[in-house]
Amino acid sequence: MFSYRVTRDEHRAIIEFIGRAIEGEQPPMDVEADAIIRALFKRNPDAAYRVTMLAMELSAPSAVAQPARRQHQKGWLAALFDRRETAARPRREPAIS
Repeated sequence: MFSYRVTRDEHRAIIEFIGRAIEGEQPPMDVEADAIIRALFKRNPDAAYRVTMLAMELSAPSAVAQPARRQHQKGWLAALFDRRETAARPRREPAIS
């Protein structure tokens, strides 16, 4: 299994991301949905990490990926952007003669 080492800048990005998610006025939570989420996180201890990484990947504007690539960062955040862009590219099918 391939593992990424998180940089200090990426640590700060995680803290800022979670901060944005919990700050300010929030809509009321659905009690049943909250119970389901808590139960799933309890059964899957790494789920909070994985959900946070996925949410950050999906919410990151493409402009953020450009500086990360230019700086040749090899942390998890840069790798997520690379994977996201690769998946977004259309596949070329071989020409059939």
